[in-house]
Amino acid sequence: MKPIVDPRYSEASAPPQISRFLLQYALARGHDPALLCRGLGFSPEDLKRPDYRLSFRQSYQLLRRARQLLGDSDLGLTVGSRQTPVSWGLVGLAMLACPDLGTALQLALRYQWHIGSLLDYRMEVIADQARVYATPRFFDPDVMVFYLEEAFSSSLAIVRFLTGQDLVATRIEVHYPSPAHAQRYDELFRCPVRFDGEHNLMQFPASWLELPLPTRDDYVVAEACQLLDETRRDEQGLSDLIETIEREVRKNLGTPPSLSELANQLNLSERTLRRRIGDAGLSYHGIIDELRRARALQLLGQRDNRLIDVACATGFSDVRNFRRAFKRWTGETPRTAKQRIAEEY
Repeated sequence: MKPIVDPRYSEASAPPQISRFLLQYALARGHDPALLCRGLGFSPEDLKRPDYRLSFRQSYQLLRRARQLLGDSDLGLTVGSRQTPVSWGLVGLAMLACPDLGTALQLALRYQWHIGSLLDYRMEVIADQARVYATPRFFDPDVMVFYLEEAFSSSLAIVRFLTGQDLVATRIEVHYPSPAHAQRYDELFRCPVRFDGEHNLMQFPASWLELPLPTRDDYVVAEACQLLDETRRDEQGLSDLIETIEREVRKNLGTPPSLSELANQLNLSERTLRRRIGDAGLSYHGIIDELRRARALQLLGQRDNRLIDVACATGFSDVRNFRRAFKRWTGETPRTAKQRIAEEY
């Protein structure tokens, strides 16, 4: 696969919560965390520092090592299901102090960067159901399943902890095929799970959002939010801009907004928006290309998708143009990529 060129892949910007959980679990299994970290540019002690950050590349490399060492195909479910609100640091403590679950979840979405997630989350409410969507920031099939399993299992574990209730989601959908450990999904989630789906989402009754939390403290919420807002505001401002742009483009990959249209939505001049994107080492065309590439790879991983369907979903009415663009993005043809992804899963 063509290497990921997005500079954010190698920037030390992600809080290391998930990496800490991995090392804690490896230690509980009798392995030396220091050996797992050797050569990656950090030590287990580094991850205990509040201001320490890892790059996505370092996090992925650590995960690959841990999976090879531990041999657990369901490692994401195991790591996620052991978490509590404290696992999410200051964000989790603020959630504990919220008046109800809906407010707590909105707070988690607002400060998701601080949780250390390597996914992007959004939530929507349709009629009597709420859905939380998770989107990988980088397509890497070798570790993507882990991060999605960790995300959904930790989210449900924390929701149950916050409310003190054994809540069960309505359904879960993931875009990867059924893994060898699919039975663990039944044990942990106890709800219908759709593999090879179009999205990665967890759906639950919207009535959950109104559930009161017994540990409410409005002062603590306000204090925690103030601290979170002040933390690395300079870095997060740029990250938020890029994530906002990606979110708007994802809404319609076929015909994404022009840069001027997007600038109007963001109350910026087109020149300023182009400059700020450039400051991140990116271009608007490059952002669109990367999102289309990731979406194409995701769709090619689903067995029944025809090439014309993948082309249309990523903004191409002509399969030949899609093939040329895909070869430019990845260095391989869509057919070769589809075969490779099937073999890796």
